[in-house]
Amino acid sequence: MVLFLTIAVFVAMTLGILSLYWLLESRRESIPQRLKDIAKGPTDARTEVVSRISGRVAGFLKSLRERKSTKEDIVAMITSEQLSGTRMLLSQAGYRRPIAHQIYFWTRVVLPTLLVMFVFTLGKARGMPNQKILFLLMLGLFFGFLFPIAFVRWKVRMRKQEITDALPDGLDLMVVCVEAGLALNAAFVRIAEEFKISSPILSEEFDIVNREMVAGKPRPEALRALSDRTGVEEVKSLVAMLIQTEKLGTSLAQSLRVHSDSLRTKRRQRAEEAAAKTTIKLVFPLVFLLFPALFVVILGPGMIQIATILFPVMMGNR
Repeated sequence: MVLFLTIAVFVAMTLGILSLYWLLESRRESIPQRLKDIAKGPTDARTEVVSRISGRVAGFLKSLRERKSTKEDIVAMITSEQLSGTRMLLSQAGYRRPIAHQIYFWTRVVLPTLLVMFVFTLGKARGMPNQKILFLLMLGLFFGFLFPIAFVRWKVRMRKQEITDALPDGLDLMVVCVEAGLALNAAFVRIAEEFKISSPILSEEFDIVNREMVAGKPRPEALRALSDRTGVEEVKSLVAMLIQTEKLGTSLAQSLRVHSDSLRTKRRQRAEEAAAKTTIKLVFPLVFLLFPALFVVILGPGMIQIATILFPVMMGNR
């Protein structure tokens, strides 16, 4: 009832404001125009007023339709951007089938529902209180909604890490192939063949690039697609270097050798940084886990002997 009254009041106020607006607009007409309306006669004046009102109503409805279409275009644009971002994320995670984004979407919808149903059924079967069931339902809903996102992002990180670690070795092989007289496409084929066991992800990426170039895709576009699929900064710099070398006509082997040395230096620096962080990361496990156990093992027998000796003496003195 309250909702109905609210809607009725809103509609009445809207109609009142629109009628006042039309009335004020109609009074803005000039005196000569009014005299012309009087000279035309009452019938013509009424017809003109009706036509004006109908024109204003049509203009108002047109503006509403334009606003609605603008909002729909904005929503469609946002949806398409989100969909392209999701597809790019799934591609970087290694899921590149056409139905991958649909499976991802339905997983994010179905998994929370199944977890909520399972938690509710289990809670009722065990006779849990409603407050605990509600807490578990919220926890299951939160976990089911975030687990697919976290899993996909974890896969992206793992793939990026493997590509980053294997890329300097792949560039060394590419340098050897180019200096031996092979073309860049043949070097990609050789890398895809040699790295099938040591780094299957890098082998797959270079194989995709080679297949795209064989299918007729221009080399710069295929290389940019490689950088977009991987999302690795080292691959992006490699792609930029290859495209720039092809445009300027410089020595490809020399450019690859310099780039390979720089990537190998970066990998060594990352290893040194990780080794330097190890001592800081070991502080918390040592303080909170290892040292208490050592104190118990070392000081425990002595504390027991002291207690067994001093406790009877103290009891005898009392």
